[in-house]
Amino acid sequence: MTDPVLSSLLRINRQRIKALRRTVLIPHGYVGVMHLIVLYTGRHPGASQEDVVAFFALDKASVARGARRLEELGHLRREQDPVDRRQYRLFLTQGGEEMLRIIEQAHLEFQRQLSRGVSPEDWGQLAALLERLEENCGRELEGDG
Repeated sequence: MTDPVLSSLLRINRQRIKALRRTVLIPHGYVGVMHLIVLYTGRHPGASQEDVVAFFALDKASVARGARRLEELGHLRREQDPVDRRQYRLFLTQGGEEMLRIIEQAHLEFQRQLSRGVSPEDWGQLAALLERLEENCGRELEGDG
């Protein structure tokens, strides 16, 4: 039987992504993993495509396609890594920075909706529990579980 907690978390995340796609991503020409590339690059300027792949557990082809499309939209600049010429370093352009703000605002609005009626203490406890679950998941993936 499926764990109801994990099912709820997955359902909430699907609803968040569905709303984000409908209201923000599709109207701006974003498909696939493009928003994840923007989010990661905004927080880690100069990150490699491999960094994005590893952080979100995505496949390399999807990230490469998304990065090329973002570059075409003028939201991302890719620079070949001078040390490892097979790698590209990612940087947001002004258009990418604007899109990052739009995506983050949509996330904040969803969080406000989601946390209505939840005390700050309960929200903090949930955050701590989710952080622990994420750490456990990372250990499992690394083989330390």
